[in-house]
Amino acid sequence: MNKRHKKLDYKSYMNSLTGLVLGFFILTTPGSVFGQDTYQGAEYCKGCHEAQYNKWTASGHPYKLMKGEEAQYRPIPLPGGFDWPDDDGVLDENEISYVIGGYKWKSRYMDHEGYIITKTCEEREPFDSGCTERDGVNQYNYLTGEWVNYNAGVENKPYDCGVCHTTNWVADEDADTDNDLTDNQDGLPGIHGTFDAGGIQCEQCHGNNGGDGHMTGSGRIDKSAEACGVCHYREAAPGAEVNVIPASGGFIKHHEQYNEHLAGPHANLDCVSCHDPHKRGEFSIKEGRECTDCHTTQAASYAESPMAGYGVVCKDCHMPYASKSANQLGPFEGDVQTHLFYINTDDTANMFTPDGAYVDLNFAVPGKPDKVNKGATTLDFACKRCHETAEMTELGKFAKNFHGRDTTVSELEYIGINPGLSGNWWGGETRDGEGFLIEVAYSSGVPVLIGSFYTYDSAGDQVWLIMVGLANTGMTSDVTVFIADGQRSWGDDFIPPQDPTKVWGTGTFTFPSCSSGSFTLVPNAESIAAGFSELGYELFRDITSPGIACPTFNNDAN
Repeated sequence: MNKRHKKLDYKSYMNSLTGLVLGFFILTTPGSVFGQDTYQGAEYCKGCHEAQYNKWTASGHPYKLMKGEEAQYRPIPLPGGFDWPDDDGVLDENEISYVIGGYKWKSRYMDHEGYIITKTCEEREPFDSGCTERDGVNQYNYLTGEWVNYNAGVENKPYDCGVCHTTNWVADEDADTDNDLTDNQDGLPGIHGTFDAGGIQCEQCHGNNGGDGHMTGSGRIDKSAEACGVCHYREAAPGAEVNVIPASGGFIKHHEQYNEHLAGPHANLDCVSCHDPHKRGEFSIKEGRECTDCHTTQAASYAESPMAGYGVVCKDCHMPYASKSANQLGPFEGDVQTHLFYINTDDTANMFTPDGAYVDLNFAVPGKPDKVNKGATTLDFACKRCHETAEMTELGKFAKNFHGRDTTVSELEYIGINPGLSGNWWGGETRDGEGFLIEVAYSSGVPVLIGSFYTYDSAGDQVWLIMVGLANTGMTSDVTVFIADGQRSWGDDFIPPQDPTKVWGTGTFTFPSCSSGSFTLVPNAESIAAGFSELGYELFRDITSPGIACPTFNNDAN
């Protein structure tokens, strides 16, 4: 017994009486899109729609499932002990009937009876030539060039994934008991269903062509996100009451873009609002639909940041590789980009539920009470792909208010004093002739401020003060001020100071932004007796240290 997979227009008529009437009309009108079963194929569509065809053929959709006799001409390796079909029209025991995937991430294989191959040979020899059989080593991962296990050793694993791998899949729901191979593609018992063509062809989304070889009517395709969600989900199908995003092994499972979409900021949009569905995913963003076209304020802020100068773009942080299809490429790097977009700047947050089985959908967007029960990428995924050695606390400081949308706080409110402040500072023209050389550096992971103040004593003689203090208290650093003691001479007659650590007093530096600050110096009793008094004024950046951007942070805290 078979069951045809339905194409549903969820937005137009899924839960609407009017929609039901319209749907009945469409299904019963001769020549309508959904009322015809005549499959023509992509080559026929190409006759009029060559541009769309050319984009589609370079995408992954056509290659979800392909006969071995066709797949052998693609750069796809063979599992041990198997070969491509010969031209006699009969599948031998060691010949590949179909290849699943093989486009970008991975390929799996089906044997001569249509079952997914789960056992292979240790050597590249046919089974009937003394093969040493082994379980697994049956999935090839293209990003790493490695063979890995998939359902290793499982006997007679059927292929029942045609809903999203083929065009016009009709499931054989009692394949194990009906003893009827007419419901199995090519009469192969391992394929639990039939289809018109392997891969996602034009008519899987657009509907079969009409009796005249062309689609008719105005409802040629459902452009809703739910239509894409028919395949791009794992557990919570379109229309489910509760959205869930399954995870495993510290990563989101693959093909869950629809569920991520619902849990992200763009849930009110359709996939095709930004994507051209005919194109390969990474090149599919439509003209005028880049991130910067809609998020202009954030784009303007980001353009002034050092990261923009390094070529980092929006998706690098907002769409990190938090999902895994085939390969884990790093501690927090899978091989599929997420569509969650939100970033949780809490450095203690976990992206997943305590058992790691799902994405935690309890994220509330700050300042937006209507944006609750969302999902968000955490800083380990958003940042550590590049900043591998940075501490989470350090990343959290920089992530908060990254785009400067909260204008009630200063630029360095969360970041604090950082190495980007290093350089020359002065008090403006009214203090011309004196100034500070400031350096912020890390010592054992702790930021330290070291400053030199070039000024004059009460007698008008040049003097310099040395300031040292921790810079781990937000925008302020309390310093101890030292003064060199004793006489000096030039060149070979140089005399070292008698007390190189003579304390002059104390001070405080405050830097609310990368270009402005202030200081206060308070002399001790001995320095007061020497004619010094308390001093303080506003500071402005004069010269930036070359190669140091502000703000910047410690990328090697350990």
